Amino acid sequence: MNYKLELQKIRIKINQEKDGGLKKKLINQAIEIADKYKDLYEGLDFRYLLMDGEVDPDNRIAILKDSIRLSDFENNLEESFDLRLQLIQEEINTSHCTDSFSAIAWLLETVDSHPDLFSEEELLWEYKWLATSAINNADISFEQIQEIHNDLKNRLERNGYGLGAYYVPKIEWLESIGDIQGALQILNERDSYGRDGMSDCEACELNKKIKIKLIAGKYDSAIADANEMLSKGISCNEVPFDTFCNLAYHLNKIKDPRAEEYFKKGLNEFNNDFESSFITGISKLINYASYANDQLALNLYEKYAHWQLNSEDGVNFEVSLNFLNLFKENREIKLTKLNPSIPFYKSDGIYMSSDLYDYYVNIANELADKFDKRNRTDRFRNLLNKELTSY
Repeated sequence: MNYKLELQKIRIKINQEKDGGLKKKLINQAIEIADKYKDLYEGLDFRYLLMDGEVDPDNRIAILKDSIRLSDFENNLEESFDLRLQLIQEEINTSHCTDSFSAIAWLLETVDSHPDLFSEEELLWEYKWLATSAINNADISFEQIQEIHNDLKNRLERNGYGLGAYYVPKIEWLESIGDIQGALQILNERDSYGRDGMSDCEACELNKKIKIKLIAGKYDSAIADANEMLSKGISCNEVPFDTFCNLAYHLNKIKDPRAEEYFKKGLNEFNNDFESSFITGISKLINYASYANDQLALNLYEKYAHWQLNSEDGVNFEVSLNFLNLFKENREIKLTKLNPSIPFYKSDGIYMSSDLYDYYVNIANELADKFDKRNRTDRFRNLLNKELTSY
């Protein structure tokens, strides 16, 4: 059999096929043939076609992992490098960071071993994101986080960059350990230092400043920054949605009536492009609605709760925390649209709120202990206790 000719025929059928399901079947058929004849480039090319028709980030990640396996088996260093970069970029749009740590470790080792083939600068942006994501993984030790941050700083300086990117995980770390005054100080240093090519976008930088100010109790200053953001039209993928969520959440905790305005603005930002990385902000709106509009809170919860599954530890803790108020009173609730992937899913859609409360408080308790032990503080336990006593 001339497999090349067979693949060419299938490719023609793929291009002509309008039905998505049948097209996917044809692509998988082509992949099987390419793999059987150990044709790396045809196998990868058809996998890219499979990705083009896939909108779910987790499914795209699965295809990339399969492509990496194939490329590694064929010892194709260049393809393996590019594929791992793509995998990290895909995971950025999710609530989890499952495969990116091993991918960046491989990339860094490969860059260091083959400086003549690969540019270290090419992966610094992804490394910055993972240096921040490491903080949200309770299994990464205190010492490892310091090593990652120092290594990032050294690599940035070696490639002609300043502290713009280094400030991103630095501020995240100070927030994680509860040193909010330290975070405010670093924010001032960051703003005085100025931006460079590895800094976060202007919207993300301003959003982070607003969040830290809200945690610090500087509510009017945070609102002033938010107004500046809106007046200048500063935005990005998650901003101003995330900003509205933070404002609604924190202002509601002090019973500031301005919270309602930002809650409504947050709801108005919802669109079909949202991905699981938005779950933290959504959970803050659910927390607000659990005080003001219980049914709306339940509607949002059953639509988005499954986005928490397999999320980073920091996301898992915060989302669990934000769900507690919704289930604090023991009652029967009906959730007919809950995703079946939820561990406590019931086909009849009838739940006792106490069961859901126990599920989330157990997650929060376990992660509070892990983070505080790692961080050598009691910040996470204090956050949990504050939420439990705010009812």
